[in-house]
Amino acid sequence: MAQVGGEPLVVCLGVPVFGEDSYQDRLRAISPRVEPVVLDVDSAQDWVTANPSEPHDEPPPWAEGCGDARRRALERAEVMVALHTPKDLPSLAPRLRWIQTVGAGLEQFAAAGVRRDRVVITNASGLSAGSMAEFVVGRLLQFWKHFRQVDAYQQAHSFERAYGRTFAGSTIGIVGLGSIGVAVAKLLKPFRVRVLGLRRSARPGDRHEFADELYGIDAFHEMLAQCDAVVVAAPATNETRHMIDARALAVLPPHAFLVNVARGSLVDEAALAAALREGRLAGAALDVFEEEPLPPESPLWDVPNLYASAHSSPSVDRYMDDLFDLFEANLVRYVAGEPLANQVDMETLGFA
Repeated sequence: MAQVGGEPLVVCLGVPVFGEDSYQDRLRAISPRVEPVVLDVDSAQDWVTANPSEPHDEPPPWAEGCGDARRRALERAEVMVALHTPKDLPSLAPRLRWIQTVGAGLEQFAAAGVRRDRVVITNASGLSAGSMAEFVVGRLLQFWKHFRQVDAYQQAHSFERAYGRTFAGSTIGIVGLGSIGVAVAKLLKPFRVRVLGLRRSARPGDRHEFADELYGIDAFHEMLAQCDAVVVAAPATNETRHMIDARALAVLPPHAFLVNVARGSLVDEAALAAALREGRLAGAALDVFEEEPLPPESPLWDVPNLYASAHSSPSVDRYMDDLFDLFEANLVRYVAGEPLANQVDMETLGFA
């Protein structure tokens, strides 16, 4: 945890907005030892939409004019809050002991060589769960209530009916019962649906408060075969890569609808596109992709009944303030040598 003595506790702020005086003053108020340093970016450069799942060269394209200052900040950092990470982070930041991630996903830090025997990682799991659950239910409503068709009739000035599906009595599978999966399950309950949950650690006979039935990974396809819709909300690991593959899609009923708000790597996009084109799956909503941004020439844009969005299922109107509140409270714990909130299991997630 925090180093003792009078040395500064250097906190590297990899989120440009946290460089504002109001945020830095709050961190300095925690302890006289706390020294915030900002991981600079070039003015007017778009760093937010850069894909965070892969480590970047240092400096990254959005901070090529700040390379020296960034390296100095990383060299001194004991604590860092960030979304993106440079390659070989341990060499660039040898004093680093704790990383607070901006989102729930953190596979980029494993790929950057961060070791679990030297660094603790906490994520922002739960901060966006409610808004992401709203997005999932919105996509289900859009598809099952035929809102696209309704809108097309309006555009054509055609008074035609497009009757939708009733939610009640439907079976919805949730792949991953972390904070997002649980938020989806809670929001779906008033619709009187049957919720099936998949959890890697589940064993026969295990129960979950927010699932009518719980399945382990060995029974994944058994769960899928019962689903009218599937929501993918699991973390990205070596084990979850392409877990929604051709075999999984073949097990789903042809009328089923798939929603992925986790990571693009969990879905075999080529297999999904083939299933949609051939009518073996009714529809899918992807908010995440294996390549982000999704190139304009990607064939996925034109796949029938595929609803694509640009990694925007979380609402951001309060996100940064909520994230800073979490980070500030955790920094208080760090200075006091107390356990941190939202600490992740780095061994399970593939950290060396």
